[in-house]
Amino acid sequence: MNIRNILGLSLIGAQVFATAACSGHGAERSVGFEPPATAAMTPKRMPTAAAPMSPDALQQVDIIDPAGFDQPVVAAVAYIPDGWRTQGGVGWNRATNCVTNQLQIAWSATSPDGAQAFEILPGFNWQVQGTQVQMNPCPAMPFASTRDFLQAVVQQNRAGARILQYRDRADLVQPASANPNAQVRQDAGQVLIAYVRDGQEMRETLGTTVAFSDAGGNVVAGTGMVFAQRGPAGALDFALGDRIASSIRPNPQWLEAMRNAGNRVVAQYSDRQRSAIDDWNNREMARISARGAAERAAISSSTLREVAAINAQTHGNTMATNDRIQAGNLEAIGEYHTWRGTDGGEVRSSIHGGDRVLQMQNGDAFSTGDPYFNPSGSTELERVR
Repeated sequence: MNIRNILGLSLIGAQVFATAACSGHGAERSVGFEPPATAAMTPKRMPTAAAPMSPDALQQVDIIDPAGFDQPVVAAVAYIPDGWRTQGGVGWNRATNCVTNQLQIAWSATSPDGAQAFEILPGFNWQVQGTQVQMNPCPAMPFASTRDFLQAVVQQNRAGARILQYRDRADLVQPASANPNAQVRQDAGQVLIAYVRDGQEMRETLGTTVAFSDAGGNVVAGTGMVFAQRGPAGALDFALGDRIASSIRPNPQWLEAMRNAGNRVVAQYSDRQRSAIDDWNNREMARISARGAAERAAISSSTLREVAAINAQTHGNTMATNDRIQAGNLEAIGEYHTWRGTDGGEVRSSIHGGDRVLQMQNGDAFSTGDPYFNPSGSTELERVR
């Protein structure tokens, strides 16, 4: 599988607003949590602002992308209770090559008294640790389920909160679309947490749907966003969170621009990776070729030296043989033998003399056949040829 297919799989689960709006993935939809009864969770009357509302009690608001495409643009619209205020919008992290992690949605709607709130937290895309591949720029994380991921979200965004309950949300899972490059499954879940805020015991749900794609053992997981809803303990209206989440509608033009931008990032990263691989291959092939040329040159040079040495040795042997033959011929013609003198020179003695040659200190040499004749001051010489 090439890098473009790998990065393309990272886009699974990144249809941010479209997923929430079209499939009802607002994780706060009538979850029916049944946490253990405690004094702090004694049911109370719902605040007026969070009571069930008629359609005319809602106001339409825009979720703005202020600079994602060179100018402010409406990314989506949502309906929230009258009088609630909003903040945040769509941001971008262009520094990461993990395309779905570039989109950073941080938006919230809060009741006038601040007790009730609905929030969208940024989604996240990762490779499941232990299955990661180097070509995929998305980080390797240990989250193998939505539950693992949501627990990490709580730890990072709600420090000190107590996790009261986790619930699988199979009712929110949509059939996975066919993908020839990977096996895709969805896992939806929701966690209920508790903490104290401004001296008041609070309850909050955080939920999302994570898409897991397995391509040849490399498991990529991703979610476009996390829905969160908070309220005082015993007064959290789950239906309200579902109503807000299901009201979100993406701006088709913004959604198309987002998809095109993601595809461009994938293509650019793929091209850079391919170029880097090609450059590495070219450098490696050049290195191998240079090393091969050097080795061939060394082998050739060594062979030439060896041939030259063999030729020189052969020539030397031939010359020595020729010299020996020539010397033998001369000795035969001159009827003499050659002996090594005391000074290292050669001494010739007639073949008609004795088989011993003696040399005196004054350099005079003579032959004798007497094996016991050794005059004082004489040295017996060794025959050369």
